[in-house]
Amino acid sequence: MDKTSSKPSLRLEKSPSNEPGVPFDDNFGRTMKYLRISLTDRCNFKCTYCRPEIEETKRHEDLLTFEEIERIVTIMATNGVRKVRLTGGEPLLRKGADHLVRMISDIKGIEDLAITTNAVMLSKYAVRLAAAGLDRLNISLDTLDPKRFSELTCGGSLKDALMGIDAAVEAGLKPIKLNTVLIKGFNDDELHSIIDYAASMGFTARFIEFMPMSNGLDWEKGYISVDDVLKMPEIASRVDTSAALNRQNTASVYLPLRSGTGEVGFITPMSSKFCNLCNRLRITADGRLRACLPADDKDADLKGALRAGASDDEILAIIRRVVALKPESGEYTFDSLGRKKSMVDIGG
Repeated sequence: MDKTSSKPSLRLEKSPSNEPGVPFDDNFGRTMKYLRISLTDRCNFKCTYCRPEIEETKRHEDLLTFEEIERIVTIMATNGVRKVRLTGGEPLLRKGADHLVRMISDIKGIEDLAITTNAVMLSKYAVRLAAAGLDRLNISLDTLDPKRFSELTCGGSLKDALMGIDAAVEAGLKPIKLNTVLIKGFNDDELHSIIDYAASMGFTARFIEFMPMSNGLDWEKGYISVDDVLKMPEIASRVDTSAALNRQNTASVYLPLRSGTGEVGFITPMSSKFCNLCNRLRITADGRLRACLPADDKDADLKGALRAGASDDEILAIIRRVVALKPESGEYTFDSLGRKKSMVDIGG
């Protein structure tokens, strides 16, 4: 039998399981409670590990409207989604992003609403986001060296990012996590400085292994495992690494600082697969629902269904069928060549 013939259908149809309040369970015992929504594929940076070689941003009319996002989140919250994160591109480039934060924070069932940002626009939006009901911030910060920062981002200003971070603190937007992609030969000699900066600000530093998320990216050249990072003297002198010895199949590990105040997170998508724990769904800026970050072939067009007049039951049916497509492991797609989508297309 042809393997493709056994895939679940994505046709619009009602199902007995589409009753309100039924969790989004996949075929491997995982329940989807976490939704990441990309607001735009545009960014004020052009980080080399994120963007494709040929950049084509989507037109505004091709993006989900805020009302469409609100409707999708409401349907998902009714069926067990509790956590929402807004991403991009740079999500704060989307005009009125703070208004969308208020819309989502008012949805019954949503318990945790966060944004991932490069911080540059927080000087403008931090107070608005706090007033709108944002719960948490993740800030991408891969280096504290101004020259390296400009090189990695293709002209970005570290000073502007740090000013944005200060504005977030002043607005009371805590807790804050700093996300740092580990890049061998680029920032692996300043990880201790990032830990010290985060600790001084009351933040949690998080180090994320380099992933092959863009065509033509020589990710293996820049890859360094969390295990290798934990062996660095500068890290071991600051972080109690003993709790990491027995980690297996965990999405992340948080280790206490030896100073007794704060912790450091380590995210291991490559060296320690954690697909068995994945409870995420993703919506791209142009409205495609994805069940697996690296699986380009397991998604569906929610925007098209919405604009064709689909009912809530029909939207719910699409969501359940995408959940049914979620693979047991995304490893095969990470290891294959010829990826179609880069991280900026999918949403961080």
